[in-house]
Amino acid sequence: MATLTDLEKKQIAQAEEIFFSGPQKEGFCKDLFFGRFRDQSIMPYPELPEASKKLGDEILARVTSYCENEIDPAQIDRDAEIPDRIVKGLGDIGVLGMTIETKYGGLGMCQQNFCRIMEVIGGHCGSTAVFVNAHHSIGLRALELFGTEEQKTRWMGPLARGEQTAAFALTEPEAGSDAGNVRTRAELASDGEGYVLNGEKRWITNGGIADVVTVMARTPDPADPDGKITAFLFPRESPGF
Repeated sequence: MATLTDLEKKQIAQAEEIFFSGPQKEGFCKDLFFGRFRDQSIMPYPELPEASKKLGDEILARVTSYCENEIDPAQIDRDAEIPDRIVKGLGDIGVLGMTIETKYGGLGMCQQNFCRIMEVIGGHCGSTAVFVNAHHSIGLRALELFGTEEQKTRWMGPLARGEQTAAFALTEPEAGSDAGNVRTRAELASDGEGYVLNGEKRWITNGGIADVVTVMARTPDPADPDGKITAFLFPRESPGF
């Protein structure tokens, strides 16, 4: 009979801690899987405040017009490329910074309005919707939620305006859905001024065009030989990008 390695035992313990600690509470999506519709979880559907709805309606009309007049989904599919003018145009009408705070150059929209806009873009061109979502919802999201004031001031404006694009580098040959299995390592540089990252990332949406990438890597931890997973902001001008 095969025996478990120390790493496998550790991963099982971590999974048990996540899934079996505290009282079990089924969520809306999990109940749907079992054929139970918990309408009390989502009904009545929340109504937007009047000012928020008005902003959403204005942007929605702007985006609908832009999609119909500027974005050719068939050409994008043929060329396997979203033209730079489309990226710039999406930035000009606010799409690339929809939920970013206004003080950093975004529109400050709520998530419900964001979903309304994405429904229009996705209905017109799936490729453009994937690009926007990867840039906005994961590419710059860690920076928006956890970045320092200095980082936000430097990067958020250009990202919101479409002058720069973002990506999120998590997936590896052995990690993706299993996010805890990231193997990319980050070691402190000899001069102590930064980190050197070594590893392999795959299937990174926007990875080939991004100017700023959030990269997940393991940093040394004296208490854990496997290290801890840390998010690094990796601008294109970084050595070895």
